[in-house]
Amino acid sequence: MSDKQPSAAPRPVMDILVQRQLDNMATGNGAYLETFLRMVKRAGLDIRIVFAPWQSFGNRPWASVHPRLAGFASAIVWPGSVKIAGRYWSTSPRIWTRFAVRLAKEAYMRLGGKLIIPSYLGKEISPREASIVARVCDADPAAITLAEYSSMGPALKKLKRRTLHACLMHDLLSDRADRFRAGGQVIDFDETSLQTEIDWLSSCNLIFFASANELAKVQRHLPGTQMAWVPPDAPDYQATEDTGAPRVVFIGTVHGGNTEALNHFLDDVWPGVRAKAPSLDFWIAGSIGKTLTPERAALPGVKVLGRVESLESIGGANAIGIAPTRFATGVSIKVAEYLLLGMPTVAYPLALEGFGDVLDDLVVTADGPKALEAEILNLAADTERRKTLSDASRAHARDRLSHASAIALIQNALGAKA
Repeated sequence: MSDKQPSAAPRPVMDILVQRQLDNMATGNGAYLETFLRMVKRAGLDIRIVFAPWQSFGNRPWASVHPRLAGFASAIVWPGSVKIAGRYWSTSPRIWTRFAVRLAKEAYMRLGGKLIIPSYLGKEISPREASIVARVCDADPAAITLAEYSSMGPALKKLKRRTLHACLMHDLLSDRADRFRAGGQVIDFDETSLQTEIDWLSSCNLIFFASANELAKVQRHLPGTQMAWVPPDAPDYQATEDTGAPRVVFIGTVHGGNTEALNHFLDDVWPGVRAKAPSLDFWIAGSIGKTLTPERAALPGVKVLGRVESLESIGGANAIGIAPTRFATGVSIKVAEYLLLGMPTVAYPLALEGFGDVLDDLVVTADGPKALEAEILNLAADTERRKTLSDASRAHARDRLSHASAIALIQNALGAKA
């Protein structure tokens, strides 16, 4: 009788089709992709990242994958490239030509010229690129093949081998332009319509959303497709101490919504708060601090902390988290961070849209600058109210931001496919 133990069954694989560079973790979509990949691993799948051969390079012929993202992948495939010393280099003349054009545009802008250089976000994958990506996937079919962003969805329709089609919706792209326009922001990406996105998604068996409100909107158009909201990650923060004087805290990475919100707060809210509470300080944590003008950074009480290794050190019941968001896409990760760090939190209603209604009783809402000023001053003066909000956040936020339903959706879909 053989003593050899049977080998474990191989884990199912999810192919993730990407049409952008993945080298930056200081952006919201980088942080959220990490959250999603972590959830997929917990659901029991291995991950292979497959890049679109041209669009993923953008206007630069070299790229790397951030170690935090690469660490989730059992394989990374980038057609039309060679890997040298940890970097992927395009072998396509069109990418090198785009690079030369981009250099010329950069030189023009440095001489004072005015140009908007659009990103490739929202740009539909070309039929030829979609075919190349599909051939790579068909050569070794995965249990689930997922497009990152709806604009990569046409590649799913090129697949010939049996696999579940899926999409990760960081943003509903058709809403994104409307929100940018409403916030007075420059639209530097491809605009599209809701009907076009629905067509891109029409072959999907599964769709995962960063925002609960966007899920509800798409579900009306694709009622037969299984969908799940994947909330922002709930890190295992250590216990926070309710020590130190009351302070106001803003945590954020660099993106347009955060920059606008922070500048708005410093211009329209903070002066009034500081005038009425001269001892109150405002701490700014994360890469967003580097976007401040010297004048804003030098305002009374403002402390620009930069990257904070341990967010627990700035959390707790005496840290009042703020989300003065006036235009947004996706989900406001900072709100989740505040709650998980036991911070009483004040937000404009727009900052809560992406969460549906699951956090409504944990967050104080303010409908404008004066209301935000009043709530901050009230919280700064009311120790018991801060503690009540902090205790509620610590008790309920983690369960409210669980990934259990998304994991169950994946596992049930794989069980039905078997």
